[in-house]
Amino acid sequence: MLLQNPSILWLLLILPAIVLLWFWRGGQVVSGWALGVRLGALALLILALANPIWLRLAAEAPAEGPLVVLVDQSDSLEPATRLALREQAAALVQQSDGTARVLYLGAEVVSGPPSELEVAALTEVQLPDPTGTDLAAGLRAARALLPGGGRVILFSDGRVTSGDTLFEAHVAAEAAIQVDVVPVVQPPRSELALTAMLAPTSVLAGERFELVVDATYHLPPTLPPELVTGRLRLWDGTQLLADEPVQLQPGVEQFRIEHQAETPGILRLHAELLLLEGTPRLLNDLVAATVLVRPPPLVLLVAYRASDALLLSDALERQGIRSETLAATELPTRLDDLMRFDGMVLLDLPATALSFDQMATVREFVRSEGGGLLVVGGRNAYTLGAYKSTPLEEVLPLHMEAPPRPQRDTVALLLIIDRSASMSAAFGVSKFDMAKEAAILSTESLRADDRVGILAFDTNTLWVVNFQTIGDEANRDAIIDAILRLPLGGGTDIERALADSLPDLAQQPTGVRHAVLLTDGRSFTTNMDNYRRMIDTARANEITLSTIAIGRDSDTVLLEQLAAWGNGRYYYTDRAADIPRLTLLESELARADSLIEGEIYAELGLQHPILQGFAPADLPVLAGYVGTTPRDSAEVILRAPEGDPLLAVWQYGLGRTVAWTPSLGPPWAQAWTSWAGFERFWAQTLRYTLPEPDSGALQVRIEPRPGGERLVIEALRPGGEPLDFATVDARVRLPDGSTTNFMVGQSGPGRYTQDLSLHTPGAYEISIALLHDGIRQEQVLGYVRPAPAEYRIGYDPLAAQVLLGQIAELTGGRLMAEVSGEDRPEPVAPSRSTNLWPWLLGLALCLWLGELGLRRGTFTT
Repeated sequence: MLLQNPSILWLLLILPAIVLLWFWRGGQVVSGWALGVRLGALALLILALANPIWLRLAAEAPAEGPLVVLVDQSDSLEPATRLALREQAAALVQQSDGTARVLYLGAEVVSGPPSELEVAALTEVQLPDPTGTDLAAGLRAARALLPGGGRVILFSDGRVTSGDTLFEAHVAAEAAIQVDVVPVVQPPRSELALTAMLAPTSVLAGERFELVVDATYHLPPTLPPELVTGRLRLWDGTQLLADEPVQLQPGVEQFRIEHQAETPGILRLHAELLLLEGTPRLLNDLVAATVLVRPPPLVLLVAYRASDALLLSDALERQGIRSETLAATELPTRLDDLMRFDGMVLLDLPATALSFDQMATVREFVRSEGGGLLVVGGRNAYTLGAYKSTPLEEVLPLHMEAPPRPQRDTVALLLIIDRSASMSAAFGVSKFDMAKEAAILSTESLRADDRVGILAFDTNTLWVVNFQTIGDEANRDAIIDAILRLPLGGGTDIERALADSLPDLAQQPTGVRHAVLLTDGRSFTTNMDNYRRMIDTARANEITLSTIAIGRDSDTVLLEQLAAWGNGRYYYTDRAADIPRLTLLESELARADSLIEGEIYAELGLQHPILQGFAPADLPVLAGYVGTTPRDSAEVILRAPEGDPLLAVWQYGLGRTVAWTPSLGPPWAQAWTSWAGFERFWAQTLRYTLPEPDSGALQVRIEPRPGGERLVIEALRPGGEPLDFATVDARVRLPDGSTTNFMVGQSGPGRYTQDLSLHTPGAYEISIALLHDGIRQEQVLGYVRPAPAEYRIGYDPLAAQVLLGQIAELTGGRLMAEVSGEDRPEPVAPSRSTNLWPWLLGLALCLWLGELGLRRGTFTT
């Protein structure tokens, strides 16, 4: 008995599981006899699905009848073997007095020599395409020659590449056709083939990318190993790109070749292998790939410092990426104004430099439009730049929270508050009241072991709260009460305020010392040398200084310079309501350990395309970064030794976001600016964020069809309706570089199709031009026709022999002895077959009906 679907028998394991379940329930659901009948019906149904066939030996050899000789002439057989098979077929024709017909089989079926005269000229007969084996087509053609039944003798190695062979064998058996099979077994041989070329779908002009060529060397265990050498050549069309010597060992080897895309368009790449030493049969010596080279992208740079934008812009330009630079105030708030950019870079940009609408536009540029975003750190970015709870935090792969540490230094926070008369308000919210509210919120945010000091100033200074530990809640309330009693004063002397307060801060016994200066005016004293000396002294005492400029009358130049000298952050706001938020942010940053500095070597988090061509050990040392916490879905590519993210990416909506927590150059990445890989690193990082090309309203693709391919073009109007009655021209560039041009006809609403016959394996370039109402649309795509399946390496000869045996058994034919070359086959006893599934299905149905009748009492005595 032969099972056509033996894998179905796994379902029989359900039967003991049902029995165990029945015992576990105590046999209370159904009776034992009913369960047995049901299980029997289920077992018969499973056996019927396995499609069993009963094979029986015939009483005697079948009588001679009309004969068709089906001869495999595919390339899986050696040329000498194919000629020997044709000679055997010719001998059978002569023995049949010319009544036998010969069919030669490959990817197609052709008629062999019908007369003895043509038999004599075997080397001149028409042979089929040898790049495939379609046994199903051969059996179908033989059946057409035997309308009343008859015999077929099949010579083949059973290596099938297309068609449903067993189905055609069933049909032949139903047509009373007996198929005698002569398995052709060839001696073991070593085989070698190029099996794949891996390349990116698309790259940008100027981008370097990697090609991977796979080669498979199959060596049977009975053969001794031998050295195989050759040359691997890479071509772009007819231009030689690389020519490298290679050595191959048994198994699969990968060869990696780097290439740089230069001109937009389609790269038609192919690799070929030339054998120099060794005797394996080279089944396939060519693999191909196409790569779409897109025009150079345009990115928008928004920087806190112009020097950062210039440094990155120059690096990107040398890598083929165009850029434009805008100040933070110039960043559009309308999404339409950003659509001409492929991506955006924020360089050490504080959130306070952007309005909420600007940040929301950046978020939607990534989430809704698929634009790329790269955020570069520094002293004004991430947790140090007030990103928390803003649209910028939403779009980033990082939470704006300092990484957890087992211990945290205590903090001494100094608030220097302008109490001049200009801080009052004739109407609306008072800036002075907001400054006091900011001091209260900062005090409430500090821990019990932190220290706080608050100095108010006009032309004189007043210690509202002398430096003290926050302590218990009663002492915290006393500090807040002192803040609430603070009165307004007169003029503004910033230099004196700093001179009277910073030395006290330097004496505080804490690990972190941070000062925040809030003012809306201009100082009576503007001696920059004095300011610089004070700030340098403060920095020597590990004090940082941030400044908040309130309103257009404030000395923004001085305050920004003080923050830069003080290694802090500068904020500007013209809204009094912002003062508490900014001051509270500074107090939180002082407590958060977000600024990590020291000698830091990046460690690999995971392998990623951004790091292609770079090893973490080759990356320069860093001097610091902004501490953050990665989101659960973020990919951390580089991390600090403590595990904090340095380079992280994620998908946000339709777009990609990359976060780099150190700076671009100084103060933390000074060594990177002189590193040879600086330009390539940033180009690869930015390219990763950029969206894939969108074919828009003109969709072009290649679909397979029997015997070839079909070019399909779908055209839409801007509103999404089909575009009809257009003129569509196509040009196909063939692997050899020649071109062919043709028009594509319309076959449906907005659909234009053309059947193609691209028989040559290799890379093709297909250009489409659509013209309608004077408007021209163009599209280009690449297509690779792979090597025929006949040349695939490592087929299973045992499975091929099993298939040939099944053909003989299904048709009641004879399985001949294996032959090699010119050996004559010896017949074995023929067999007959009967399909058993209808009988099994009928029996299962009878059992089910019987059990149903007994259960309902239909049958009675």
